[in-house]
Amino acid sequence: MPSFRFPALRWTTLLLAASIALTTIGVVEASRAVRSQRAVAEHALRDYAGFAAWSYQQHLQARLGRATEELVGAFNHGHDVHRGPNVPPVQSMPHYIYVDRDCACHRPQWGPSPFAFLAFRIGTDTLGIALNASDNPHEGWEVDRGVPMAMVNEGAQRYTPSVRRWINDTITKQVRAYHPLGRFPVIVASHDGERRFFTYTVMPRLAGDTLIYGAEWEPDAFATMLRAPMNDSDILPSAFTRGRPIGELVELEVTDAKGRTLFRTDSVSRWALDDTASVGETFGGLHVRAQVRAAMADQLVIGGLPRSRLPFLLALLGIAAALSFVAVAQLRREGELSRLRADFVANISHELRTPLAQMRLYLETLRLGRFTTDAQRAWSLDNVERETTRLGHLVERVLRFSRGERAAPDPRQPTDVSAELRRIVAEFQPLADARGAKLVAEIDEVPRVALQPDALRHIVLNLLDNAVKYGPRGQTVIVRGDAEMGGGGDAGCVRIEISDEGPGIPVAERERVWRAYQRGSTGEQTAGGRAWVEDAPSGHGARFVVMLPALRDDAPPAGEHDQTADPSALAPAVHIE
Repeated sequence: MPSFRFPALRWTTLLLAASIALTTIGVVEASRAVRSQRAVAEHALRDYAGFAAWSYQQHLQARLGRATEELVGAFNHGHDVHRGPNVPPVQSMPHYIYVDRDCACHRPQWGPSPFAFLAFRIGTDTLGIALNASDNPHEGWEVDRGVPMAMVNEGAQRYTPSVRRWINDTITKQVRAYHPLGRFPVIVASHDGERRFFTYTVMPRLAGDTLIYGAEWEPDAFATMLRAPMNDSDILPSAFTRGRPIGELVELEVTDAKGRTLFRTDSVSRWALDDTASVGETFGGLHVRAQVRAAMADQLVIGGLPRSRLPFLLALLGIAAALSFVAVAQLRREGELSRLRADFVANISHELRTPLAQMRLYLETLRLGRFTTDAQRAWSLDNVERETTRLGHLVERVLRFSRGERAAPDPRQPTDVSAELRRIVAEFQPLADARGAKLVAEIDEVPRVALQPDALRHIVLNLLDNAVKYGPRGQTVIVRGDAEMGGGGDAGCVRIEISDEGPGIPVAERERVWRAYQRGSTGEQTAGGRAWVEDAPSGHGARFVVMLPALRDDAPPAGEHDQTADPSALAPAVHIE
């Protein structure tokens, strides 16, 4: 049976491992499919973001181009002012802005009003400033009247001599390093931690000098130009927006060339699946960063963003693995139960074989007429009857075990161990003779021991049967019984030894021979009863030793002894080889 049970268990374990592996592959493939779908969706959203950034910068370039041209375009060879002998003063620049008759002021049509107009000749360290004379400078420019003192004071603070030199130097470097023809550049620069925003144009004169005319916006005014394209309905296709404002679909940020934020929509918490675009060096090296709002992603991608199934798949894999482990554990348990069942059958076979062998021997002796007197025949029949009764008790216990019942232990009774040992040896003598073994009894008078009925017979007959069965023919099997006295009022122990001349038992297996008969519930109440195996004194064979606690002279009546051992718990397993 073992040769078939364990390979089957291994094959089952391999099949379970294969099922776990296939489940794992399924989880990996499903997770890979979800990741692939999500990658496609994320790529689409990033494309949307890239198009939004590009479209925004196109609209921003157009707005900045119109706004700068409106402020300084007239001085880029406009109206042939570069041909005249007189240099146009900086105060003349507002006159070229559109006149709004409602406010009786000059109001730009494509951008906010600048804070001031600027002019200087390249190669000089001078800078002309024109300030707004309007009481409400954010509405437009007024000219031809005196500038309010509040504006004069603010201008004096804003354009100190050092600031004027810095503006002159900054624009001059820009002109000499890079100046696109026909365009009006935007400069975004910082001075003393304050960001400044300029536009300018270059006007070479026939007289041979070169003039710079420019304007400066306040930070808030420049931010309005950055915010304005978000109101353009054509930044994104109508199929994308479906009538919704751009700000509901896209989150956007504009930074300068050094990465400092100039404008950002108010909802950006973190960037994901975003893309960027550059407005260009002409317009201050601005950069645009855009992304689709997370709340709108599902509406823009057909079928929505695929949800990650990884937690569910991992949970499924964990359940499959747990069930497989439970199945393997159950199979191992079944295998162990099968082994125990086989051992139990072998044990029962051994237990049944000994009384049957004795009964057969006595019956054959009777049949052959070797017992010549009535006393001998009666003695033989008594042994057969005793073994029959013993066999009946054994069968009853087997039936109880098969029904899952637990038999109550028989009450223990004071037993004369010496007389019982002599009787057992005499009964077993014919069986030993039949197997060619010599049986020697060296039994002293020993104290009584509280034993269950037939318990001592059960142990000794098993040991004797093992000794003559697995020992050589012609061997001598010695049965000894003596007493070991205790101290301090202790009654001591009764020592029973059975020595044979067989092959012996290796040290590594001396614990295993007792394993099938472990101590039962009554064994927990013992006081010194034990058994072990050692080498026989002759050096060949084994010696089994059983120690039982002896009864004191003042021991309680039969059936009330709690401080004694149950010898049936000390019987060896199956057989000893």
